[in-house]
Amino acid sequence: MNKRKGAGKTGLMQESEKQIHAPMGWIRTAKARQMMVFAGFFLILLAVHAYIKPDFGDDLHYAQEWGKEPLSVFLKDRYEWWSSRVVIEAAMLPVAAAPVWVWRLLNVFMLLLLVFNAADLFAAGGQTGTSRRIQAQFLYFAGLWMVPVLTVCGAGWITTTTNYLWTLSLGLVALRPLKHWLCRERCAWWEYLACPLCTLYAANMEQMGAVLCGAYLTCGAYLLIKKRRVSLLYPALLLLILWMLYFVLSSPGNGWRNQYEVERYFPVFEFLTVGQKLQMGFLETGQYYLAGGERQGCYILALLAGVLCAAALQKLITGRGGGKGRRLGQWCGLLAALVPAAFYWGVGHLGNDLLSRGALSRGGHIVGVLGGNRSLPELGRYSAELVAMQTAVYLILFLCIALSVYLLHGKSEETLLELIVLAAGIASRVIIGFSPTIYVSGERTAIFCSAAFLIVAFRNIQIFWNGSAGWRGKAAVTAYMAALMIGNLYQNRL
Repeated sequence: MNKRKGAGKTGLMQESEKQIHAPMGWIRTAKARQMMVFAGFFLILLAVHAYIKPDFGDDLHYAQEWGKEPLSVFLKDRYEWWSSRVVIEAAMLPVAAAPVWVWRLLNVFMLLLLVFNAADLFAAGGQTGTSRRIQAQFLYFAGLWMVPVLTVCGAGWITTTTNYLWTLSLGLVALRPLKHWLCRERCAWWEYLACPLCTLYAANMEQMGAVLCGAYLTCGAYLLIKKRRVSLLYPALLLLILWMLYFVLSSPGNGWRNQYEVERYFPVFEFLTVGQKLQMGFLETGQYYLAGGERQGCYILALLAGVLCAAALQKLITGRGGGKGRRLGQWCGLLAALVPAAFYWGVGHLGNDLLSRGALSRGGHIVGVLGGNRSLPELGRYSAELVAMQTAVYLILFLCIALSVYLLHGKSEETLLELIVLAAGIASRVIIGFSPTIYVSGERTAIFCSAAFLIVAFRNIQIFWNGSAGWRGKAAVTAYMAALMIGNLYQNRL
């Protein structure tokens, strides 16, 4: 029998062959489209940065420190007496002292690098075409405007971006080899040079170092189970991450700083147990995302829960066959997504608003603890019973999100990836409970968890857009995302 040539090949293989055998004109057109997209991103970011003035907070302090003594002497003293982030500070000091346009240009570059790598690593459906890549890039660029501004400027624009935003951006570069090994690809030659340098910088920040360590250990175990071969770059990067974590944990300066901050900000911190610190970090994380934060200005979980609702509803409407069991699972998936969305808008926004205006005659203490409490019962105004209820409710809500993801994607690698990303993000925020500056640090410590939630939200948006959703569904999700972006920009305006 004659068979059609190329039959049986996967879409990814067919797309790869199309790109290999495509005329040079097509390749030039694809590259031109990519360049035009990022040129547009660059101009928008540059215009916004022109109005940003890094003239407050720690930026002024570090600008004055530059030139007083050799950089090596300054970094040695910092490691011994204050902080282990000497790699980051080696870049931060000269940038803080340089003309402001140096930081502006570097920060624009870091944001573009963040958008490119996030889209390249986490675009749903793989890199199966220029249109799909550009779609993911637009989503992650839109995600920049959903992060509360205090996340990237709380301690000063230069200080916060170099310590948090840049570590996130370069940390994603350090994750690129994992994507290649999981997809049975070879690392590009430049990644053998860039990834160790990016790892050195990113892992110097404690939260990102923990994320990188968890990512490399988890993916390493998966590759071992699947009997995949990896290059020598894997053990080299893993050892570099572990060494950097040891470098951070063994820093005498971190110990002195911790003691100073306990005395200044949180005198009872040293008397808290490990369980209490974990609970404190969990409450801070849950209130920030599930209830919108102290100022009700964080809309990131609202996006994730809303998108999961839309995807579950789409699956329920378009699902055919499978019997009652399958339909029951689809209804459960929709309910699991609706619960955190209803809590966010009902308690986090409406409830807190009514409470602040004194419009709740009954149940105000319940709304208050669920929507606004961030403290342990020993440190706040709510009883141990109410805080225990709050902890249980937050745990149930996060489990509802995980259950919604599972019921939406089933037993698949998509489910595994999304749950790992969510778990890593939440863990990176919960561990802040072990720092006496958990409250003083503000929102900047949430940047890694916010990135994790946005990654899962955007993957589901892409699956929704590129699935069987009609134009009305696509328009509704797009309008919802745009409304949240506008709300974030308005609520968090400086």
